[in-house]
Amino acid sequence: MYELEVLNPVSPQQGEVSAFPYAPRPASLDGKVLGLMWNGKAHGDDALKRAGELIRQKAPTVDVRFYSGALPFPDPTRNKAISEIDAAIGCTAD
Repeated sequence: MYELEVLNPVSPQQGEVSAFPYAPRPASLDGKVLGLMWNGKAHGDDALKRAGELIRQKAPTVDVRFYSGALPFPDPTRNKAISEIDAAIGCTAD
């Protein structure tokens, strides 16, 4: 069994527990499709690709797919990802 700790980079607003509700998480990434969503910011692709490598070490049967676009993602890219993936990691970086 694999465990993946997910951190929410959005700070809670004063008096709130979380600014956004957490998305449902799959029990495992084995046999799942993981989308890496990059918005084109410098070095975000490096971070996502490294995350994908580390996740593959823990869940060797995960299918990792890379998507790039701007935020918000253009409809065709977003719809393609939604139709193909079970879970996603998105990032921004500079």
